[in-house]
Amino acid sequence: MTSADVDPDGAEKFAYYEAAIATKSEGKLEKAAKLLEKSCVPPSIYKGHYRELFQIWRNFNRQDLKEKEYNRVIDRVKKMIRYDNEMIEEMLKYWSKMQNRKLPSNYFDRDRNLKMTDVKALISAAERVRNEPLKMEAVKISARFQKQ
Repeated sequence: MTSADVDPDGAEKFAYYEAAIATKSEGKLEKAAKLLEKSCVPPSIYKGHYRELFQIWRNFNRQDLKEKEYNRVIDRVKKMIRYDNEMIEEMLKYWSKMQNRKLPSNYFDRDRNLKMTDVKALISAAERVRNEPLKMEAVKISARFQKQ
């Protein structure tokens, strides 16, 4: 019996992760990001997959900000926020079940992969396209970092 027999979904996600890391080391970041995204959709508890994806996307965000591609940054960071929240929800569901108790909603807040630099990129891009509601939403998210 192998891990793929016990957890075929997890084994498939791990295969995507391994392929993505190999592809990333070859410098093929777009392809690596696509492979990592496959291991994050649908949401999973595998934090490292999200961490690697977000690292690649941060590089893209820096590049896109320099190239004034603000809408790409906005779309990417909004996706990062969504994925990070989905990962935390999945972790809460999984570990609550494993521990047979309801965990508090902030239990895994230190495991989040979203960083202040991501939120700052969103604020910057929102300012450049003059999207005040999005900027205010990003400012609210940044408040979470002051609490830690």
